[in-house]
Amino acid sequence: MPPELFGCWKRAWIEFADGRRDDTTEVWWLQLPSRVADVRLDPALRGLAGRGGFDECSLTELNLLAGADGSSGITRSSTIEVGSDGVRRATAEWFTRGVGVNFHPVSAFPEPGLLSWSDDGTVLIEMAPSGAYVEEWHLVPGSRDQMGHLVRDDGSELFVSGPVAIFVRDRTVDLPAERLTTLVAAAGDDRGRIAALLDCEFSVALAGEHGYRIAASTLPWRIGAAVDVESLCGAESVLRESVVVESVVVESEGDVDVDLG
Repeated sequence: MPPELFGCWKRAWIEFADGRRDDTTEVWWLQLPSRVADVRLDPALRGLAGRGGFDECSLTELNLLAGADGSSGITRSSTIEVGSDGVRRATAEWFTRGVGVNFHPVSAFPEPGLLSWSDDGTVLIEMAPSGAYVEEWHLVPGSRDQMGHLVRDDGSELFVSGPVAIFVRDRTVDLPAERLTTLVAAAGDDRGRIAALLDCEFSVALAGEHGYRIAASTLPWRIGAAVDVESLCGAESVLRESVVVESVVVESEGDVDVDLG
């Protein structure tokens, strides 16, 4: 994995093949030396921060929640090659089935990413080989200072990259291979079923004066809640698959079997 990919990247925009451009969706990509987590949120979700949970949301709002996205898993990347134009390029692939959590059972763009870096390495362009999209990412300052990944006893995960942390907790029900928006719409007015479908948390926490607090989430009422990142920094004895590091020099993950089929 090239170190140039490490850190937390925040998306500036995405442009689709049909010319549509989205520069409002809030997207965070936290990349460790192997482990990865990303969160994609419609800005309208912030309007639900005052709700107390699914029971206080209308059916329209529940369908809005289904439009969020997030995943965790493993990244594999080619080595960086420098072209005749001096631009550094690599190809990355992301694997989440069986090794991570998926907010949607089916990926919207199941293909590798063609990556290229700016001269100073703080801007990353990602292109789909099919031409379906182009994205521009900006490196969050300080996000390579300390990196770590923790799997808690309950199966939830915590990813840390400098001032940014992503907390991931899977739902307790198995889902068929369809987009979550389709499944929620098919549930009609069955609020119990809808809540079970949506109860999957991807929360972005930012470091501040009072520790790390959630700034954006697939469960908007979690905004403002504290995330215990400090326990990761002293919890090597309970870490699995990775350890906290003071730099991006090493991360111990062991062998991981990835199904490429």
